[in-house]
Amino acid sequence: MKELAGDATVKVASWIAILAVAGLSLAPLAAIVSGTAWGRDAGPGNALRSSLATLLEPRSLRALRFTLTQAAISTVAALAVGLPGAWLVARYRFRGRRLLKSLSAIPFSVPPLLVVLAFVLYYGRGGYLNRLLMALFSLKQPPLGFLYSFWGIVLVHGFYNFPIVLQNVGEVWARLPRDREEAARLLGAGRGRAFATGTLPSLLPSLAQAAALTFLFCYFSFAVVLVFGSLVGSTLEVEVYRRARIEADPAGASAIALAETAMALIVVSLIGLVERRDATALRAGSPQPLLRPHGPARMALAVYAIVLVLFFGGPLFALAVESFTVRRGMGGAGVAGLGNFVRLLTDAGLARSLADTALTAVPAASAALVAGSLVAMGLRGGGCRGSILLSLPLAVSSIVASLGWSIIFPRGGNALIAPVLALVAFPFVAKAVVGALAVLEVSPPLAARVLGASRLRAAVDMDFRAVAPSLLAAGAFAFAIAAGDLNVPIILGRGTFEPLPILLYRLASAYRFPEACAAGLLLGLITGIVFFIKEGRSDA
Repeated sequence: MKELAGDATVKVASWIAILAVAGLSLAPLAAIVSGTAWGRDAGPGNALRSSLATLLEPRSLRALRFTLTQAAISTVAALAVGLPGAWLVARYRFRGRRLLKSLSAIPFSVPPLLVVLAFVLYYGRGGYLNRLLMALFSLKQPPLGFLYSFWGIVLVHGFYNFPIVLQNVGEVWARLPRDREEAARLLGAGRGRAFATGTLPSLLPSLAQAAALTFLFCYFSFAVVLVFGSLVGSTLEVEVYRRARIEADPAGASAIALAETAMALIVVSLIGLVERRDATALRAGSPQPLLRPHGPARMALAVYAIVLVLFFGGPLFALAVESFTVRRGMGGAGVAGLGNFVRLLTDAGLARSLADTALTAVPAASAALVAGSLVAMGLRGGGCRGSILLSLPLAVSSIVASLGWSIIFPRGGNALIAPVLALVAFPFVAKAVVGALAVLEVSPPLAARVLGASRLRAAVDMDFRAVAPSLLAAGAFAFAIAAGDLNVPIILGRGTFEPLPILLYRLASAYRFPEACAAGLLLGLITGIVFFIKEGRSDA
């Protein structure tokens, strides 16, 4: 009876936590709507007509069409780049495997503003790649001019989001047993058919999750579209910010925010249903032994490495070179040195920014990890409603959340940053732990409880040890999200509070690009080291 009571207590506590997170996620949206379109001067009928009129404006419809188109194509691009990497790290042991897995988080963790800067340095008309091509082929004009176009946005989004696919799918793929695929090969099936019948069905939930997360990230794109999309289009997220902060049109901003969140909720609900329907396919064991690449696998590894180095490592390389290039004046000749880092310490306030980053990222990541783990434990074996509610925070963008919480607590300021960042990171942590628990064998904990172990003791001895690598990965992702987020601190931050993303924004706005690159390199190294340590422990 005590065990049953303990199980019921865990379930009730988990559902209370889920409902609390759902309420906290929807609260800012409700504040935006109630404080603007449904305010004192507009009745419900007038507010509804005004909102519909805003949504049917040609400008809003163009933003909607552009948002959905670029998000869909960007998701395909991220899948095309991330899936080969997920296959390689899940099946093969090769030199640089740990480095690939750890460095794959660097573009994910740095602010989008820095990614924009890196791509301008590498792909811009005066960037490193154009200068190299002009020198090699004696060209008078830069041959590459696609960056400030639709396909430039797709390229940046593919670079920024393919680590989600590589990390999420690779973690699950590494645990899937290979007996079904090998049996299909023995029966005469080719590689493609063996994969489609033996592995793909079990991999679909992680593929769906990675695709949904990527789509939502591209759907909520802000800084990338704000810079590269100024000549080709605008997303709904950018429209919300422009109407609320630049055009002083809170009613229009609330209408678009509501529509944007409603469509995101549809995506979140659909992916929740898919995840729950295919959850049993994720039951695999411990990670499978890694193989040495030979023949086609070695060739695929070489091609993948070249693609990453040329097309995705290039911007990071340009960023690193610019960090160590000291220039005299904007665009002037430069010499190698540490002058940018020295100026960061003396003039830009780097020490204060590092401290402010720690004050927000560490508490946010810790809160998200604790809450996400507890909720995931309570949802183990639960229904689809819990999974959908678990994903609810993903449907509210950081821009909408920050604007809403600034309405609820107008004097909250800096104190709101860490809690809002924790809400932003929570679904990633909870989903990672739920996915890890789904592949665990149920029999060992049950046997331990039959032999007299308590639910807590069985969970600690059996489940916790098995999911520890996934917990480390989830905590690293939560830290990377909190440390690299620009949207939340730029809206909620007050006074001299300046974490690293805000420092980057200030330096880039002042055209101090080399120093901005140096600060971004430090942020990337911080988050990359976290992932490198995690990968070292999980591979040990």
